Amino acid sequence: MNTIKTSLILIIIALFVSCSQSENNSTDSTDDMGQSDDEPINTQVLDDSKNLGVNFNEQLQFIDNDQLIALKTEWVRGFLDFFRYYEDPSLLNTDEQVSRYLSLQTYNFKTVLNIKFLFRDKDYPPQGSEELQNQMNMLQTILDKTWGKTDIIIVGNEPFIETDAADYGESMLNYYKEAAQLVKAYGDEHGSKPIFIGAFDNTYQDRRQNLPIYNEFFDYAENTSWISGVDLHIHHSNPDEMNAALDYAANRIREDQKIIVSEFSLMKHFRSNLNAKIPATFAATYNFSENLRNYQYIDYALKNQVEKAQWEAFLSQSPWFENRKHYLSNSFYDIFSKHDKFFLANYAFRQSYPFNVDYTATTDPWILNGLYANRTVEEDPETGRYQFNYAWADDFIAIQNNSN
Repeated sequence: MNTIKTSLILIIIALFVSCSQSENNSTDSTDDMGQSDDEPINTQVLDDSKNLGVNFNEQLQFIDNDQLIALKTEWVRGFLDFFRYYEDPSLLNTDEQVSRYLSLQTYNFKTVLNIKFLFRDKDYPPQGSEELQNQMNMLQTILDKTWGKTDIIIVGNEPFIETDAADYGESMLNYYKEAAQLVKAYGDEHGSKPIFIGAFDNTYQDRRQNLPIYNEFFDYAENTSWISGVDLHIHHSNPDEMNAALDYAANRIREDQKIIVSEFSLMKHFRSNLNAKIPATFAATYNFSENLRNYQYIDYALKNQVEKAQWEAFLSQSPWFENRKHYLSNSFYDIFSKHDKFFLANYAFRQSYPFNVDYTATTDPWILNGLYANRTVEEDPETGRYQFNYAWADDFIAIQNNSN
């Protein structure tokens, strides 16, 4: 009997000690279960796969899930303009950009969201200021709206384009650190996910690589254990520039970090050909002047929306385009996929250009990038839907079929 009593006493003592330890344990179920700053980055959706997705930029209101399904993509990326919602918080509940973005995961798309902080003609608020706190409160409100529908979040969009050069410095970096820390803390409380920093533009150029604040951003990304990687924008003229951008970024981040290229294009190559004459055979076939320039024909197509056959004839007979019509495949297989740290690149979904605005010889030709030729080509006469652009959509779909 004494043995039984002794055993019961020991059991009670053990239970008491166990409960006491639980009350002092930082992993108690009532405590914050988030990662500490010293824990490894979260890799919930990150792996060694190489992916090509779709980019909407700020034009998330044009998300069309059926047209995305036709492209067979898995990944969709866009950005929200922070100050648009800061100045009118009610938009978060009424804005079609937000509602369309939130619909993506319903269709099983994986999502990447950049938060754009446009500080052109604005001063960064001082650390500890009421204004900074108000802005961070708004950032948390945006996260409240989007966190559950986002797979990867990127703090920033194009900091070095969206900041006045005179403001490159400590205040700029501190602001992005503050925003990143808030996103990290939010993830600790609501479920962590990969956090990237960027996007770094023109990374292949010496003027960026030699810019002290540019390198300080990369240092912050590399030295912050919970940052999953960096985001790049690569708009360029030739493959060497794309490789140089990826090489530079890969050498500036840790082995366990990844690279996302949320925008890329041959825009600078196309821009160098805008003032050349249109193809002679094309001009004769469609009764255009043989002296018409490429930018003038693009202006005509934007203002008149031509038949798909005519638009494709213009591009296919233009060596500066035809010789690069497999740009997506060449970029994905010959460049992106050969970089170990590369994870995802996103290509433009649609053509974006305002109506009744002249297209000139100095206009940046983003118009040539879209997977859908919604501005230069008339809608499909049978379906009333946007039609695929020449070359890009075919290669894009082929990559999805091979990758998936």
